[in-house]
Amino acid sequence: MMNASSPESGVDLPRLDAAQHALRTERRRCVDEREAFRSFHADIVNQKTSVPTKTPPLLSARQQTDNSLERVQRSYERTVMSVPHYESEYGDSFETSLREEFGPDVAAVFQSSNGLSETLRQRMVSAATASYVERVDFIEVVDAEASSLEAVRDEAVQIHARLCELDRVPLPDRGFDALWALYESVGDLHERLDTVLETRLATIVAHRQSLSPLHADVTEFLYQKLDARYPTLATLAELGEVIETASRRVERHLAATP
Repeated sequence: MMNASSPESGVDLPRLDAAQHALRTERRRCVDEREAFRSFHADIVNQKTSVPTKTPPLLSARQQTDNSLERVQRSYERTVMSVPHYESEYGDSFETSLREEFGPDVAAVFQSSNGLSETLRQRMVSAATASYVERVDFIEVVDAEASSLEAVRDEAVQIHARLCELDRVPLPDRGFDALWALYESVGDLHERLDTVLETRLATIVAHRQSLSPLHADVTEFLYQKLDARYPTLATLAELGEVIETASRRVERHLAATP
């Protein structure tokens, strides 16, 4: 026999299940962040700016700071820093989060300002928009990845199930013609697996091209907490080994069959 065993053998479904769970978690977090930046953006658009004093302060007296920046900070904390996963994933202070999300320039201007000027408000509006769009784009990538993962899972299970069907009759009980037909069928499965692999690799390349400024390797980022950083490729490689082993066993029986 080819010893393909059960349909699940050679297809690590728990690994793929874990990958799907990771994608669902990441998508939920991205949606939460997208909506948080949407809310913060709306708040900043409606924020009143400080009115600069026309008369410069006398001697060394400084212009008094109003509470406009405090309102901005409270809004940021109420929206962006209040997503359910913030503490577990980031845990940053307001200053650190502002610098990471909006860049060091915006953060520096915010920290050195006495109030929310129109220029600073516009810069924060633009930064909030960029952060929102970044989440929108990444959700599209996660959705594409989820579709690709589901397709790989379905194909892998079907290919291995077919291999198990071919394994029902022991190899010693088959004549030359039957062995040759089996050999060709196993070869067809190998070609089918190669097609799945090529499609999957194309998806990974597309991910890298679409979001390379954000994550050099999107797949590694999505599955960084799993045992395998490339769970689909690992599963396809295992299945390929099962098919190759089956093919070699059929070859040996063919060579020994008159």
